[in-house]
Amino acid sequence: MSLLRKLSLRQRLLLVGLLPAALLATCIAGLFFWRGTQSIDAALDDRGIAIVSFLAPASEYAVISGNRLTQMGLLQAVLDQPDVTGAALFDRDGGLLAVSGRMELVHPGLVTQTEHPRNIGRNTKRIGYAAPVVAEPLVMNDVFEPQLRQGGASEPETIGWVYVELSNQAIEGRKQNVILTALSLFIVGLGLAGLLASRLASSVGKPLGRLVEAVSRIGAGDLDVSVADDAPSDELRALQRGFNNMALSIAQAHHNLQARIDEATSKLAYQALHDPLTGLPNRRAFEQALETAVTRSRRSGDHATLCFIDLDRFKIVNDSCGHAAGDELLQNIARLIRQRVRTGDLISRIGGDEFALILHECSPADARGLAESLREVVSTYRFHWEERRFTVGASIGLVRIDGRTSSASDLLVAADLACYAAKKAGRNQVVEHSAEPAGNRRKTDLPAASMAHSGVIPYERLSLFKQSIRALDDGLQSEWYEVLLRVSDTTGGMHSPIELLSSIESPDTLLELDLWVAEHACRLISRQSDIRQFSLNLGPATIANPQAYLSRLASLLAETELSPSMVILECPARLTEQAPEECSLFFEQAHQIGMRIAIEKLDGGATVLLPSLHPDFVKVSLKTLVESFGLEAGCNVAQALCGMAAALSIPVIASEVEDALLHESLSDYGFNYAQGELVAAPVPLTN
Repeated sequence: MSLLRKLSLRQRLLLVGLLPAALLATCIAGLFFWRGTQSIDAALDDRGIAIVSFLAPASEYAVISGNRLTQMGLLQAVLDQPDVTGAALFDRDGGLLAVSGRMELVHPGLVTQTEHPRNIGRNTKRIGYAAPVVAEPLVMNDVFEPQLRQGGASEPETIGWVYVELSNQAIEGRKQNVILTALSLFIVGLGLAGLLASRLASSVGKPLGRLVEAVSRIGAGDLDVSVADDAPSDELRALQRGFNNMALSIAQAHHNLQARIDEATSKLAYQALHDPLTGLPNRRAFEQALETAVTRSRRSGDHATLCFIDLDRFKIVNDSCGHAAGDELLQNIARLIRQRVRTGDLISRIGGDEFALILHECSPADARGLAESLREVVSTYRFHWEERRFTVGASIGLVRIDGRTSSASDLLVAADLACYAAKKAGRNQVVEHSAEPAGNRRKTDLPAASMAHSGVIPYERLSLFKQSIRALDDGLQSEWYEVLLRVSDTTGGMHSPIELLSSIESPDTLLELDLWVAEHACRLISRQSDIRQFSLNLGPATIANPQAYLSRLASLLAETELSPSMVILECPARLTEQAPEECSLFFEQAHQIGMRIAIEKLDGGATVLLPSLHPDFVKVSLKTLVESFGLEAGCNVAQALCGMAAALSIPVIASEVEDALLHESLSDYGFNYAQGELVAAPVPLTN
């Protein structure tokens, strides 16, 4: 069995075809040989019996007469026959009468026992035959035949025997011829069977061999394989067609799978380097590009500019409308920025609301101009979400990539510091980094920035200031102050709370801070007689929780014996655009208590809401309008805003008054009150 396992398919097919053919050929050759030798032996026996059968009657007279010459003549005539080697005559007693030739098998006992012609012995060279010599009764005349018959005729009498030996050498030659003929037939038959088996093995083995080779090629990874559809039988052709269809299906499945793998790999590679929300390159791709830009600036002197963009007031959208609104806003801002940068520049989203640009081959003046245009397009963009309108800004930090920077990480620190400086300067600014001793510190290391990174309000560093709001017409009520929150740093300097507010993420904490300001302001103002009315600033968390804030403020006013009419609550105009329903509800509840409302930093966006919100005052920053639209256009916008407010009988306050020329024209533009450094600087609110 182990030998059979080692045979190839062709060899097995040959064996299957040849083995039955060989057995059949052997049987046929054996049968031919057996029949041939039997025929030769029978023919020789027939000849020997025929000779002794002829010789016995002819020898009757010679035996009866005892004439030796006659006897020898008969025997000599027999010897003249082919293959006869010897002959003999025996009398009735078994005695030898005459002999001719050489005999090897003669045995008188066997001869005398012969009753009819037959073969009485043989060896490898001779065959002996014997027959009795019978004397027949002699009838001389038919006249006496009836009497003879009546008296009984004499029986034939054996009077002797004849014996003849024949040589079998001749038949041995004929037997050899028979053997050669049978062997020839066997060889020819086996050859024909082998030819047929070979043809059969080839007709089956070759197609199957090609199929096996094709399967091996598929196993080795070569899937573009097919076999010729040329098998001699319908079954094998069906197998070849089936294999070709299967191979084609496997190849197509592999190609489809490979295409999907390539697509998935490409998608993964894309996702590894791109932001899924905006489709912009992500921080990893940006850092790689920045390393390349730094290397190029060192080797070939290519100059570029790194630009950090941090969106202002994005958190308000995210907190008040949810992440879906924040995501859509980021997508829109990314689209706006992408439309305004050059083809060769790289824009990336590197954080939640942070973008970074690498401006290649860009001069400082061009980089500054591009940054200003980006700041302007972001600040003028109005985002609408479920009947709300929001405005955001962009604080932008610039840093040059000119080969002098030691590493990309230093550039990131410098851009971060410049962006922080833009935030600290009032947001929606463009600040270019300048190398200075403190420039290596990140914004989280600055004294004022380290106060509330933990989310805990540093009350021990908080102070309240007051700034006078003065009437431009003597007939208007004065003694009006706005309560301002200030934060002290480790050196004792006082700072705006912008950074503190931006570092606090919890709305509850922001509400807590507004309540702290309200409580301390009420207690301090209750001890002063020169304040007839005062303003408190409101944040988004307070607007969203009117019940908590207003009920507590009403309790504080009752405790400190202050009238609610003294309180003016200032709400930023951007909040009225972003949350008009919440602002309307807050204003209504405040009016019910007896407090008044002022909308600050009105810039035209919220003017459509003035009739429905019914504020008691509006504040317009002439400085901001001039910076945004230019002197002439800014003044025209301010005059238009004052005209709209006057039509609704709403007094207008000019805030951030710092220019003497503009201060002199405030009444002409339609302002009723003025507030700013030029009017009165903030002073501490003390006991």
